[in-house]
Amino acid sequence: MSLDRDIERISEGAKRYLEISEEDIRRVHELGDKLLELSEKMISGALNSLLSSELASETIKESRITRGRAAEAFAEWLRETLKGDYDLEHAKRVFTIGLAHARHGVHRRLMCLCAGAWLRELLKALKEAGEPLDSAITLSKLLVWNLVLMLHGYHVARNESLKRASGISPALFERLFRLKADEVYRSMRERMGRPPRG
Repeated sequence: MSLDRDIERISEGAKRYLEISEEDIRRVHELGDKLLELSEKMISGALNSLLSSELASETIKESRITRGRAAEAFAEWLRETLKGDYDLEHAKRVFTIGLAHARHGVHRRLMCLCAGAWLRELLKALKEAGEPLDSAITLSKLLVWNLVLMLHGYHVARNESLKRASGISPALFERLFRLKADEVYRSMRERMGRPPRG
């Protein structure tokens, strides 16, 4: 399968799973005008979370990213999130953001934490703008769509690296991973005094 088709498959699957409609995209475009007026406050809040993270500090040092460059990247992503079409081209841009983070050694956990910080900031901005709960639901769905595509960038890069470095197929690696996950799961359940399930 070509990379474009793979990205489209992930994007469309996430849209179905999250029930993202054309109406959601139209709605976020309308919201975008109001929210972009509050972008400096949102970017500052998300940046403060990022810069206070021990997990992020090493990556930030290694990549030599400045607060200004991080703010620019956040602003670009925010504009795309609020004004993007959520089509294949948009999905490819978001997927590439994930690859850029993977390339710089940003941990997937940090990507999830950053998405959480963005959700917090977007919800605060919605409240400040006097928007109803439906707007929060729409933005939440679209934020998760973004996260899924970024994390898919990590997945593709990891699988390709594994194939090249070890010759192990992604299917075999997945089987080995699941076996190890089962081992750790059983160990944790035992330590918690709870019998493993399944």
